[in-house]
Amino acid sequence: MTNTFQKATKENIKLRMALYGPPGCGKTYTALQLASILGKRIGLIDTEYGSSRKYANLFNFDVLELTKFGPSQYYNAIEAAEELGFDYLIIDSLSHAWYAQLDAVGGDVRNWAKIRPIERQLWDKISSSKCHIIATMRSKIEYEFGTNEVGGKSKISGVKKIGTAPIQKDGSEYEMDICGLMDDVNTLNITKSRCPEISGGVYPSPGKKFAEIIKKWLSETTTPERIQEAHEILPWEPTVKIIPQSQEQAIATLELVTSNGHVEAIAKTNGHIKEAHIEAPITASVQVISKPDNPAKLAFKALMAVTKQQTNKVIECSIELYGADPSGLKPKFSSENMTAIQIKAVCEALLREWLGNQGYTAELAQDLIDISSSRHQGQYGEIAKDIEGQLNF
Repeated sequence: MTNTFQKATKENIKLRMALYGPPGCGKTYTALQLASILGKRIGLIDTEYGSSRKYANLFNFDVLELTKFGPSQYYNAIEAAEELGFDYLIIDSLSHAWYAQLDAVGGDVRNWAKIRPIERQLWDKISSSKCHIIATMRSKIEYEFGTNEVGGKSKISGVKKIGTAPIQKDGSEYEMDICGLMDDVNTLNITKSRCPEISGGVYPSPGKKFAEIIKKWLSETTTPERIQEAHEILPWEPTVKIIPQSQEQAIATLELVTSNGHVEAIAKTNGHIKEAHIEAPITASVQVISKPDNPAKLAFKALMAVTKQQTNKVIECSIELYGADPSGLKPKFSSENMTAIQIKAVCEALLREWLGNQGYTAELAQDLIDISSSRHQGQYGEIAKDIEGQLNF
């Protein structure tokens, strides 16, 4: 495998911003204001029971209100925003995903190993999203007390809420381009920034001026002067050589192509029989004899190849879901005429059982399945491989 370096450019970068602070500091309002200046179409994921609608008379945005806060619900909501083509997506707030993970862990610290793969999938989705993302987070709160001397005694004259660290997984700041702590008078203190112009800055009621700095940073591209400088440093161009294949190399290439780029053990699960016939050392003709299985058989074969589930498990699961024929030994339906809904239900039940045998709770197992299913719709072998890869993260 050849690794290729490419010239770094700054085109089409997407903003990842986190605003965190105590209640009442203006996180939602600030996120909507900045997104409205920076973009045209704005979507908002609301976890605060519709509180964002209170700003509907001030800003133009679409809202999706979540009622469950597992990572898979956030993941699917981000995908929906991408499909709808929003420029900016506000996640208000991301802390609820963290609360849901804490609930799933319960009192058993061993469950953290099971939480991490699901958590990683959500953060990978945030990092790779086609939308610009502004996420709000709740923060841990400390109180600062003002005092006055009255009659020789110290009395409290005022209380100020001070936000500290965001309520989120450790290291969440590393995932974002810009992080800012907001105080109870709506002042934004930049705590981390990849935009040099605002690093360490303090911005009271951040609005248009602050947003314009961000917009300029996002839109800056590599200048012609820098491109010329780079060519002067590296004045060479990569070359490509075409080397004729021997007969043995041609056979190896054909075997790789006819197995869909996978190793032989996995290629067999595709339900195809292949034969390769070489007519000449360089020019080869391939005859593929194929009798493809129906979708149900393909789904079960691919699923069982990864999860090591037994055929009898498929039968038991199918009977449990849809009942048996008069003999009581076979499912009512035939694998030749299963509907897509039946295939989905049986495959997901098998996946849940497989994950359960590895110690995953029903809720955690369903989160893994939901996220992987959204990436590989209907492709149960790919879903199973994706989940297996997450378990080994």
